[in-house]
Amino acid sequence: MFLFLIVVISILPLSAVYHKIGDYDTPGYAFYVFFSNNIAYVADGESGLQIIDVSNPENLVLLGSYDTPNYAKSVFVSNNIAYVADGYTGLQIIDVSNPQNPVLLGSYDTPGGAVSVTVSNNIAYVADGDSGLQIIDVSNPQNPDLVGSYDTPDFAYSVFVSNNIAYVADYWAGLQIIDVSNPQNPSLLGSYDTPGLASSVFVSNNIAYVADMGYGLQIIDVSNPQNPILLGSYYTPGGAAVSVTVSNNIAYVADCGYGLQIIDVSNPQNPILLGYYDTPNYAYSVTVSNNIAYIADDWAGLQIIDVSNPQNPSLLGSYDTPAYAYSVFVSNNIAYIADDWAGLQIIDVSNPQNPILLGYYNTPNYAFSVTVSNNIAYVTDEYSGLQIIDVSNPQNSAFWGSYDTPGYAYSVTVSNNIAYVADEISGLQIIDVSNPENPSLLGSYDTSGTALSVFVSNNIAYVADGNSGLQIINVSNPQNPSLLGSYNTPGYASSVFVSNNIAYVADRNFGLQIIDVSNPAAPILLNTILPRPTSIIKKCIIYNNLLIISDYNWNELSFYDVSNPAAPEFVCRYSWNLTTDDFIIQDGYLYTANGYYGLNILDLNQVMEAEDSIQLPSITFNLKNYPNPFNPETTISFELSKPGNVVLNIYNLKGEQVKKLINNPMSNGKHNIVWDGKDNNGHICSSGVYFYKIESNGRVEVKKMLLLK
Repeated sequence: MFLFLIVVISILPLSAVYHKIGDYDTPGYAFYVFFSNNIAYVADGESGLQIIDVSNPENLVLLGSYDTPNYAKSVFVSNNIAYVADGYTGLQIIDVSNPQNPVLLGSYDTPGGAVSVTVSNNIAYVADGDSGLQIIDVSNPQNPDLVGSYDTPDFAYSVFVSNNIAYVADYWAGLQIIDVSNPQNPSLLGSYDTPGLASSVFVSNNIAYVADMGYGLQIIDVSNPQNPILLGSYYTPGGAAVSVTVSNNIAYVADCGYGLQIIDVSNPQNPILLGYYDTPNYAYSVTVSNNIAYIADDWAGLQIIDVSNPQNPSLLGSYDTPAYAYSVFVSNNIAYIADDWAGLQIIDVSNPQNPILLGYYNTPNYAFSVTVSNNIAYVTDEYSGLQIIDVSNPQNSAFWGSYDTPGYAYSVTVSNNIAYVADEISGLQIIDVSNPENPSLLGSYDTSGTALSVFVSNNIAYVADGNSGLQIINVSNPQNPSLLGSYNTPGYASSVFVSNNIAYVADRNFGLQIIDVSNPAAPILLNTILPRPTSIIKKCIIYNNLLIISDYNWNELSFYDVSNPAAPEFVCRYSWNLTTDDFIIQDGYLYTANGYYGLNILDLNQVMEAEDSIQLPSITFNLKNYPNPFNPETTISFELSKPGNVVLNIYNLKGEQVKKLINNPMSNGKHNIVWDGKDNNGHICSSGVYFYKIESNGRVEVKKMLLLK
C-alpha cells in the first residue's frame, strides 16, 4: 500500500503569544529588510535585491529581483527608488516602480565598503565602513554626486538621519553624532563610546537606541548632541544585538542567533523584556509595521512575525539553562537537560510554575542527548562519546564511567543494560553498560549515512541516518548486528520514533515520513505529513496514538491522531515563539528543550486548545471538561442561560457518535455530567481525540478532549 499526502494547515489567528505568520526563503543571505506599501525589500547578500509582496503573509510572492554587482547589505526605498548599500560597489540606485522589472538608474562607487544607507531630501547617507559617512546627492539618480563625507574614527556600520543630524553606529567607536545641515562640511557634534560594537542606531524623541553587539541595547539621551548621556541599557540574551527599530515605546532588537528580542522602553532607565521570538537562523535586521515584524534572517530569508501580544497562557514555567538545551528527559518530577557546553542540568519540576535547579554535571565536551534509567543518566557528549553519571543524589551527581565512541555521539537509548548510540559518521555503537564503571563495546554497525537518532524495539534498532534515510538493524546478537532493511527517505532523516510496527521519521524539509516496518526487509511508505510548504521537521514522538511533530522553521507543534497511520487526522497546532529541539509528555505536561531558551513547561490541555483545525460556532454555553487529557473519566460542565431541552453527545474524529450523554429538558444554570470513557455499548474507548457537542435552544457548541491511557 502506498499513499502520499501532504497535509497543509491553514493559518488561523491566535489570541496570544508571538508567532510566525509567513516566510520567504530568499536565494541568498538576507541581511536587511525595508517595508513599504505591503512590499518587503530584502538586501540579500550575493543575490542582490529581492522584492516580495507581503500583502498576504500566508502566500508571499516574489515580485522581482535585481542582482547587484557585489553584496547587498542594506536597502532604503523612497518614491519608488531603492537605494542599496552594496559593499565594495558602493551605492546602487534602482527604479522599482515596476517591481516585476527593477531597472538600474545609477550608482556611486564609495571609497569603502557600503554597509548601510538612508535617504532624506534627495541626499543619501551611506555608512561606508572604514571610509566613514559618505553624503551623496541623488536628486539626479542617473548621476549621483558626492556632496561631502566625514571620516568616523572606526567602522561606520549604520546610519540614521533626523533633523539634519546623522547618527552613525561606528562599531568600536560607539555612537557618532554628526551635523549634516551643511552636507559639504559635516562636523562632529558629539559621541558616546558604547561598551560593545555599535552596529545599528534608531532615533526617536531625542533618544538614540543603539544595537551594541556584545552588550545588547544601549539607550542614550541625545537631546544635547554635544553631551549624549546613557539613560539605560538592556543586555540581550545573545549579546549579539545587530539591529534595532522602535515603535510605540517598544524596541525590537535583532539579536543574531537569539532571534528577535522585544523590549519595553517606555521607561528608558528601566527597559523590560516583553518577549522574544526564536527565528530559524541569524536575525540580522528587523522592521515593524502594524504589529508585524519583518526580519531578515540570514539563510532563512524573510520571516514575518505577529508581535501584537506577548502573553502565552499555555506556558506554566521555564528554566533558562546556561547553554543550549538540546534534549530533555523527565522522570519522577525531575527534568534532565543535555545542555551543550554546560553538560547535564538537573531541574526539579515538581512545581511547574517554579522549576528549580537541583544540580548539574559538567561533561567534558558538548552534551547532545540524555536518557535516565535507575538513577543513572546516559549522556551523549559529542567528541567524548557516552558519559555515564550517577544522579541518585541530584545535588551531587557523580561520574561513573564513559565510553569514547569513534565518531560524534549524538543520541542514545538504553534497554536491558545496553546503550545504543547514534554516533554520526561512525553509525550505531552498541555498548554494554551493565557495569557503569566499565562500559564495554559489544558491537557496531557502520551505517551508510550520518546516524543522528536511534530507537530500539524488539531487538531491532531503527536509525535516522541523515541522507541515507531509515536504517533497520537486527541487534538480537549485539556482537554481530546486521542490516535487515532500509528506506531512503527523500530528505535528511534526523530522528525516528517507532510504535506498533510503524516508524515515524522526521525528514527535515521533506516533512514526516510514516513507514510500515512490519516487514523490516521491505519497509513501505504509508504517508507523508508536511504541515506547511516550508516546514522543517526535526523531531517527533508518539503518545497514545497521538503524533506530535516539531516544526523547526515555524516554531510549531502539530498534533495528529494516528490511530490509522495511513490516514493521519489533524487535531490541532500550537504556534509559539520558540524553536523546539526536543520534547516529552508526562502527567499532562509538555516539557520542551528550546535551545538557547532552556527548559519550558506547557499545560498540554492549553496547548491543544490554542488553535483548532475546525472553525467552531460561537461559544454560548461555557462548555469545558476537566481533566483534559483524562483517564479513565472526565467531567463535562456547561451553563444554560434559560431552561430548555439539552442534547449532549460524544463523537470520534470521523464524526461518528460514540456516546449519548443527555437528551432531556434541563433548568437554567450550571450543570456537570461525567463521561466514563465508554461507548454506547459499554465498551472502553481507545485513546485518542474526541469531540463533545451540546445543543440547546437552537444553539450549538463543540469542544475537543483527549483520552490518554
